[in-house]
Amino acid sequence: MLGLTLRDEFRGKRLKGTAIELSNDTNTGATQIAAQTFLEITYPTHDLLKGIEAVAPAQGRPVVVIGERGLGKSHLLAALHHAVTDPASTRAWLNSWATVLGTPQIGAIGLRSGMQVIGESLHRQRYKFLWDLLLERHPHGAYIKGKWEGMGAAKTDIPSDQLILELLERGPTMLLLDEFQTWFDGLTNTKQYPWKNWAFNFIQILSEIAKERPDLLVLVISVRNGGSDAYQQVHRVNPVAIDFKAAGNAERIQHDRRRMLLHRLFENRRQIYPADIETLIATHVTEYFRLQDVTSSEQDRKRQEFKESWPYAPHLLRLLEEQVLIATDAQETRDMIRILANLYKSRGEAVPVLTAADFRLDDDASGIGALLDSVSNEHHRTLRSKAQQNIISVTEAVADHPTLAPHLQEIVGALWLRSIAVGNLAGAEPATLQVDITRSKAVDDNAFQVELATIVDSSFNIHQNANRLVFREEENPRAKLMASARNDKLFADGSDQSQLAKHIRYVISGTDEVAKTFRVIALPKSWQADPWSTMDESEQPERWDERLPILVLPEEPDNIDSRLGRWLKDHLQRRRNTIRFLLPRSGSTNAFHDRDLLILARAEMKAQEWSSQGPEYRKLHTEFQGALRDILKKRFDRFAILQRWNFADPAQCRFSVESLKKQGSQIPEGIEEALTNDLFVPEDFESLVLEAAAETSSVGKLLRELQEPSPIPSVGRELARRSAIQRRQHDGGGRP
Repeated sequence: MLGLTLRDEFRGKRLKGTAIELSNDTNTGATQIAAQTFLEITYPTHDLLKGIEAVAPAQGRPVVVIGERGLGKSHLLAALHHAVTDPASTRAWLNSWATVLGTPQIGAIGLRSGMQVIGESLHRQRYKFLWDLLLERHPHGAYIKGKWEGMGAAKTDIPSDQLILELLERGPTMLLLDEFQTWFDGLTNTKQYPWKNWAFNFIQILSEIAKERPDLLVLVISVRNGGSDAYQQVHRVNPVAIDFKAAGNAERIQHDRRRMLLHRLFENRRQIYPADIETLIATHVTEYFRLQDVTSSEQDRKRQEFKESWPYAPHLLRLLEEQVLIATDAQETRDMIRILANLYKSRGEAVPVLTAADFRLDDDASGIGALLDSVSNEHHRTLRSKAQQNIISVTEAVADHPTLAPHLQEIVGALWLRSIAVGNLAGAEPATLQVDITRSKAVDDNAFQVELATIVDSSFNIHQNANRLVFREEENPRAKLMASARNDKLFADGSDQSQLAKHIRYVISGTDEVAKTFRVIALPKSWQADPWSTMDESEQPERWDERLPILVLPEEPDNIDSRLGRWLKDHLQRRRNTIRFLLPRSGSTNAFHDRDLLILARAEMKAQEWSSQGPEYRKLHTEFQGALRDILKKRFDRFAILQRWNFADPAQCRFSVESLKKQGSQIPEGIEEALTNDLFVPEDFESLVLEAAAETSSVGKLLRELQEPSPIPSVGRELARRSAIQRRQHDGGGRP
């Protein structure tokens, strides 16, 4: 964007290492290349300028550079090397930056010259003793070494201060000892080999010479921390300590660090006009102010921060610096440069400003690969794998996910990155994630809430922590359950429909009393064309006993009379007069097409299946079972019973549709009450009984006839059948 160009070393397909070596065998080390080339990639941070001032001619104290790996200790030592070996190039560099930054004091820093500079990265273990380095590299070292070894019995274990002073008087020296602590801590220290004690004594000699005779020796060492034995002897002489804390000024630290990062990464960052940057990122900044409730008094400062941090959003840099790199085992500036370089190569030309949403989990080139390479923490790798699985879960569970979750990769990537942070800061609030995915066009608030809910509901490692969402390695039982319930592929066998039918039956015939009198059958989704093939053998019509059948329809028929008349003719060969059709409320969707019902049934089924995994699933099973049954209890409010039969023309059949006030397991009783109170015709029943008596028909014959439709209205015939059954039971059999 805007013609911003990465430096050559970051443009390759594979990023070169950013670790600084003072020297190497290929002569490409930081002290082996030209000063002008090295200084071109160097930004004058407060700590770097402090180091150059500390080795100026008027100064007289050793310098200790303190910081963990990756902060830039070696880079600072290399800059000091060039400041002394090529003061002309260094002076030009200082003057240039004095103009750019509007700080004349930078150009006024004094530079030392005329000294022999000896620098070594001691962790390479090329030297067992420090004096070997000094005597080997100094032009007059061989002479002093011969003089020391020729002392015979008077030869000391380490070269004396007099010998070192004589050496330095022959050639004043700057001694740069990088990774001194690493080397020192690895020394043997036994009675037979007291090498650490010798090193301790020798560094004391060098420190005192550097303090007393700064014209002869400038001593600079780097250590990881100030509490080590390696530092103590130098500490005795009150060295200049450079600790990358910008003299404790937090604002200066942040300012220096960000400018240094951008200068190190891009060859033309300072040439990009601030006005062009402001126009490019205007939408993102405006939405950031709105969503983060930034006060008007703070907006100018924040806007300037956005411009100075571009192409990276300042909230991304803060996240990486203050949370991610601290939570991991990353190497501070060194790894920060690698991450940001990879991120820009992958996404820099595609978006106006880079945010946490650009850490795409499906693309190692986006910086995640570099981040993981620098983090020796298996937990974060596992978390990344979990997040990737959650993306798959969403795509499988949400059929139209490109439309419903267009920012899926960005949201999950941002949440994963923010979840690496430590403590209560892990994760992100929804508004923060919305900022992360906002580019040149604002994201509608309502659409984002729907999208985020879709993602969270279908992911099983996203946890709610107060008002924050966070990825965790452990699964969220509820989220996992719902993600599985929304995944249609897991229920391609129709098991969810069978589970729903099972609960429909239970809700209607839950009590033993109901089950003794009524047979409740939940007809399947294909009830009109194929009602029986998927049913258990015990539910087939030929297996029915004397219990009264209640057939539960999954949907409201479009034309009750003709549809149910045709159904009775086509799918039931006997006992047509005994059927009670239970109907759902008007306007209800087919139960087996109702996604909300199916998901509840799936969740209940999976919770029961996983209940052995922990008490959370047992609680969820109870919760979802109760929710599903509560809905089903209220679903049915009418029943239909055959009133007039027409076998030749089923469209002419007529059904009586009656409302129900009862719910759940009280529905069968409610049906019978409605039949008795509202539909029973005593005159029809009396005529039927008298006719049977006149023909001397048996009760059994009468009962069989009552099970099938006849010219007598069927409702009356059914009630007559029930009365005849009761009478027969009372009389002990015989004729009516």
